Amino acid sequence: MKMKTVGAILFCAALAGVGASYYVKHANKTVDYEGAQLPFTWQNTNLYFVITDRFKNGDKTNDNSYGRPSVDSAGYNAGTFHGGDFKGLTQQLDYIRSLGVNAIWVSSPVEQSHGWVGGGPMGLYQYYAYHGYYGLDFTSIDANMGTVDDFRTFVNEAHKRGIRVLIDIVMNHSGYATLKDMCDFNFGRTTHGEDPCKEWVPTKEMGQTFHDKPIDASFDSSWNNWWGKDWILFDGYGEPCGAEDGLDKCLAYLPDFKNTNPNGPAVKLPEFLTKKWSTPNAKYDIPAAIPFRSGSMSVAQFQAHWLASWVEEFGIDGFRCDTVKYVSLDTWKLLKTYCVEALEKWRAKNKGKDPAANWTDPFYMTGELWAFTNDPEDKSGFAKDGGFDSLIDFYFNPDGVNLNTCILPDQSDWEKYGKLYGRLEGSVPLGNMAYISSHDTSLCRKKDMAKAAYNFLLLPGSVQIYYGDETSRVNDMGGGIDLEQGIRSDMNFPKDIDNQSLWAADVATLSKTYSADPILATWQKVGQFRLRNPAVGAGLQEKLDDGSYCRRFKDPAKGIDNAVVIHVGEAKSVQVGKCFANGDKLQDGFTGKTYTVENGAVTIDVEKIALLEKQR
Repeated sequence: MKMKTVGAILFCAALAGVGASYYVKHANKTVDYEGAQLPFTWQNTNLYFVITDRFKNGDKTNDNSYGRPSVDSAGYNAGTFHGGDFKGLTQQLDYIRSLGVNAIWVSSPVEQSHGWVGGGPMGLYQYYAYHGYYGLDFTSIDANMGTVDDFRTFVNEAHKRGIRVLIDIVMNHSGYATLKDMCDFNFGRTTHGEDPCKEWVPTKEMGQTFHDKPIDASFDSSWNNWWGKDWILFDGYGEPCGAEDGLDKCLAYLPDFKNTNPNGPAVKLPEFLTKKWSTPNAKYDIPAAIPFRSGSMSVAQFQAHWLASWVEEFGIDGFRCDTVKYVSLDTWKLLKTYCVEALEKWRAKNKGKDPAANWTDPFYMTGELWAFTNDPEDKSGFAKDGGFDSLIDFYFNPDGVNLNTCILPDQSDWEKYGKLYGRLEGSVPLGNMAYISSHDTSLCRKKDMAKAAYNFLLLPGSVQIYYGDETSRVNDMGGGIDLEQGIRSDMNFPKDIDNQSLWAADVATLSKTYSADPILATWQKVGQFRLRNPAVGAGLQEKLDDGSYCRRFKDPAKGIDNAVVIHVGEAKSVQVGKCFANGDKLQDGFTGKTYTVENGAVTIDVEKIALLEKQR
């Protein structure tokens, strides 16, 4: 889709800003996207998490990159790449925007291991790195996801809609050694001299599974052509790599990077990367990373430069950091420092090319610290010493792979989280990112998913939607063989997805069109209300006499002075004087009805809930 910048539009005082709008012609209609200049604070993030490969296939020509099959040799696709890519994701950005999303977290786009490991407890299938957690080359985009140009277009189009972009990053470990990588890069040895370039299939008569792939990881000089002893803990270098928990340990047998000390000894580049980079490929190489394909520095410094290069090249707004507790806070802080500098460089270079170049929000880092819930005062030091702005909040879905074990927030949680994270001005030292579904726990699917929408999306603090929460995407059991893979099933778009541009057209004021699916429409209405009003996630909360909630938030530097009333009672006369003045014109973000404040109150027609904000 081609967009162009047009004249500035002055928003009402509640929007507090002037900026360029963006128009797109879709289905013979011109639609105005007023997204890039909406008031924003990371404290009010409504984050949409997408496993790119499972979302939308926009380019079928890249589906089998590096020889990856769509169906493995056992006939399964539970662990294969399904075809989703950045072209497909870009095509659905209006849909995502219609949910009131102001930030998107995408699975790691870096080039992943080319081959497979054994999948599931029984090793029934081949398990590929479609999820992005088995990094191979951190300076190249994975070809299954698309090209550098595809990714640049995605980021730019997201920014035009006011959507910040976060990518998943992994500093703790590399991907496993696979037969395909051994073939492609000539490292390692097989168990009995098998040719790693030939397809290996387990022999059932011998009781073999895909876990029995013929890779001999014992100490041997043939592994020196891979990462090398200076880079990772790995059996092939004489250092046992098991499943121990902690710094300098191999989580789930994954080779652990030796990056605990950011000022550690300088290392040479790995042999396989040096050979790979000797033949550049402009379609996939990250230009800003090229200077860091040479030289000598610590492992942590190489990693931090490689990852920060994505920020400098594309204007990435933040990172979701994997396995936080297995990397030192010093190394995380180094990464944050490099990324802050990289974003400043990108903004200076891209004035007039991308609306995000005019944004002033700091580079953002949130992280996965398993079982973490709340630490707003940063007693643990993850903000001060590690550079984190928030950590993911596991409270509402803390378990491993189980079905429907989530806890839905209720009004008591609003009150609890309001005390933890609500501020009239400023922010807490360490924020949170709450979720009800995730790729590592379960899909939260309760009987009333419309009620789940407003209970969750109106929670103070930041929230994260997992793709398909809004459409009740089902766990398909990975094609019937693996519950965990089923948590990452393909996205189920609504039947009326062709209307996505109309749903997103007026999110900055009040949408005129929503999905015909009443549950999805609820997610859209509540999410868009949150999008327009920073006070929902960031504001100081006060409970009103009728049981409703007033939330207020100010940021004088950005010109934000925002207030909302969330009415959850049955009373038709709502006392709104704590948030609004007499004569204020209000709109209900849920019903679209308008009201005028008289004597500190409005008389409303109540449905399930009333979301009162200044009329736009």
